[in-house]
Amino acid sequence: MKKKVVVITGMHRSGTSLVTQWLHKCGLHVGDQFLGAGIGNTEGHFEDVDFVEAHRGILRNLTGNDEGLLNLENLCIPAGQEKVLHDLVGRKQSAQAQWGWKDPRTCLFLDAYRVILPEAKYLVILRDYRSVVSSLLSRRFKKSEHKYAVKGGLPLLIWKYFKKTSRKKKLLHQLSDKYLKAWITYNQRILQHLLQQPTGTCLVIDHTCLSKTNQGIYDYITREWQLDLNYYDFSEVYKENLLSDVWNISAYVKDKSLLEKAEELQATLLLHAAY
Repeated sequence: MKKKVVVITGMHRSGTSLVTQWLHKCGLHVGDQFLGAGIGNTEGHFEDVDFVEAHRGILRNLTGNDEGLLNLENLCIPAGQEKVLHDLVGRKQSAQAQWGWKDPRTCLFLDAYRVILPEAKYLVILRDYRSVVSSLLSRRFKKSEHKYAVKGGLPLLIWKYFKKTSRKKKLLHQLSDKYLKAWITYNQRILQHLLQQPTGTCLVIDHTCLSKTNQGIYDYITREWQLDLNYYDFSEVYKENLLSDVWNISAYVKDKSLLEKAEELQATLLLHAAY
């Protein structure tokens, strides 16, 4: 029996967890053990722990940061590390006839997966850079907020009336450029991948349209990719109230050329979006 593999990919905070949760509900096997819920992702990540740990381990060795958001310039995966991914895919492939996985760091390993899984299909979630950077910043902000909420009492009052506003501005100053660079790196990798993949093997989805286009996406992947699924009501997993507010990052990005690069890259990728 021919194996069917779907790689769900996109930059961090782009809606990959949402789409993977929905496909999981539709019947796609996306892992035996998932990374749990956390601050900024209360519904769960729906990330296969095996892929997450493999990607984190490689990134830790190469960049010193396993989150996959820093030190990404000229990132190249050595052949020895590719064997880790090859062996992992082999184990997954032998256990399931129809399967997939999601981990945003997959974007950084697409060159390797093109070789390891030449027959794979790719579901790419595209979200605009302002929303993604804002969401990453908001997640860091919520971690600080949670820390003071747990302490309660006087520390919580100090946070509420003195530290809250300054913490937000500090994060904007410190991380806007870094997170925007990461968005650019991830989406450059995606664009390079799209240009090298055969027609019909990649489906690019605009995050902002998901609530309207999910039925069309389902119809496409079951018809064209011949996935054996059962439609699950997308509105049951889509929680608009969980979306972060969009922060004014443009005023805090020091390298303005990054904004121009992001705008151009975003416009180019949107031309590839089918839904």
